[in-house]
Amino acid sequence: MEIDNSAANAFRECPTLYFNSFCKEETGLDLIPYEDGEPRPLEVGDRGHQVFEEHYKGVELYPPYPNEAVENEVQVILAAYKNHYPVENFKLLDVERTIKVALPPMCPQCYGTQFWVAPSGLKLCEACDFSEMSEHIYTGKMDLVTVTPEGKLEIIDHKFEKRSAKSNLPQKWAARDQATLYVWAASKIYGFKPEDINFTVNVIRRPSPKGQVAAEFPPRQRLERTEKQIRKAVRDISIIACDIERYHIIFEEGDWPDNREHCLTWGQCTFYLPCTYGWSESIRKEKYEAKKPYLHLGGVPIIQ
Repeated sequence: MEIDNSAANAFRECPTLYFNSFCKEETGLDLIPYEDGEPRPLEVGDRGHQVFEEHYKGVELYPPYPNEAVENEVQVILAAYKNHYPVENFKLLDVERTIKVALPPMCPQCYGTQFWVAPSGLKLCEACDFSEMSEHIYTGKMDLVTVTPEGKLEIIDHKFEKRSAKSNLPQKWAARDQATLYVWAASKIYGFKPEDINFTVNVIRRPSPKGQVAAEFPPRQRLERTEKQIRKAVRDISIIACDIERYHIIFEEGDWPDNREHCLTWGQCTFYLPCTYGWSESIRKEKYEAKKPYLHLGGVPIIQ
């Protein structure tokens, strides 16, 4: 199966959240946004990535965003960003690079990675003998891929956030698997050794709602990863992919296991209502819409 960081993190948090977000009704479901015209974080992030892609490629690729408030805010952010970074001290290799990289084969029973090839061509686990190995694909999108003046490969990831957000604190990114897995994937794609690759978090802090405080750009966080961190992150996301495949076989379209402790934390889970009170035609129609694809992977080659 294909798996990315968002899907893996949703499954870690709650298998039912994963199923509803990525599998229900084939596309997965999202909350319908309120129609009050206010810029939503996901809208600002989506449009922000578009205009930053245009900025770094030097061409216009997308029409203006239909929500005028979103378009205006993003254009203000871009103007401030250009002023803050008038010159970029790197060589640009790729912009918005969509990736598909093969994960190592893994036994879905014991999570072993050693196998033998049967006469039929099947890869069978050495420990479980006749257990067929699962083969998964790690997917994602690298916002910018650059080469530093020192000759290191650098992946720069844009993160748009509200002023009150705490999701991009350096302490959080120091531990996250996304940075680790992107370093691993980049080593396969570009041929750099992992120790010669950085992952850099480029935080773009939105202006205050009334525009009294301008957009801000905290110092970029440059992260490196060790061989052990990479080995564990690749192993762990492979385990999650194996578990998801197993859950599909066991639970199919039925009730996947819940992690009820996450139904209400800082706010309600996206699927708090149906998971607490049950799905109904009115809840489905009034609250949810089909999930829009955020990774377009058609035609992207798989890197082995």
